Amino acid sequence: MNIANLHPLVRTGLHLSIVIGSVSLCLLLLPTRLPGMEILGIGPSWLVMWTIAWSLGRSMWHAVTASIVLGLIQDAMTFPLTATLGTVPTHVLSLTIVAVLTVWLHKHRYLDDTIFSVSIATFMLTIVSESITGVQYLIQMAIEQSLETSFDSISYLWTNQSPVMLIAAILSGLWMPILYYPLHLWWQKIFAATKLT
Repeated sequence: MNIANLHPLVRTGLHLSIVIGSVSLCLLLLPTRLPGMEILGIGPSWLVMWTIAWSLGRSMWHAVTASIVLGLIQDAMTFPLTATLGTVPTHVLSLTIVAVLTVWLHKHRYLDDTIFSVSIATFMLTIVSESITGVQYLIQMAIEQSLETSFDSISYLWTNQSPVMLIAAILSGLWMPILYYPLHLWWQKIFAATKLT
C-alpha cells in the first residue's frame, strides 16, 4: 500500500488510529504481567518507551504535549492506588522530563534513530523517570512526617526503589525495539508521504 496515494483525510485518520492504537496498547500492557515480560513482578515502563519513540525527531512542543497527555492518563489510571497510600505523585513530571531529554539528546546528536542507541537511551531515561517518581514520594513523606521519620523513609524507599528502577530500566531497554521499530517505520512513511503532497 502506497501511503502517498491515499487521500489526505484517510492518511490523517490512519495516522491517528496508529497513534491512538499504540498508546492504548501501551496502556493495556502497563498493568499486564505476561511471562517473559516481568522480573519480580516489575514490568517495562511502556509509557516511557512510547514517549521516547514519539519524541525522537519531533519538536519540543509535540514531545512535551504528548508526555503531558500520557502522564495525565497514567495518573488517572493509578490515582485510586496512590490516593489510598496517602501520596499522590504525578507521572506528568517524569514523562515530561523524559520527553525534553529525548528531544535535547536527539537535537545535539547524542541519540540517533538506531535500535541500539534508542535501547540504551530507554534504559537511562527509565532510570531518570523512576528516580523522579521516587523523589516525589520522598518530598511527600517529608511533608507528611517528622524529620527523623523522613530519614527512615528515605532509606526504606531507596532500598526498595533501587531494584525497581534497575529492573524496569533493563526490561524497558530490552522491549523497546519491539515497540520502536514498527512505530518508527510508520512515522517515516507518513512523514515522507506528507512531504510529497
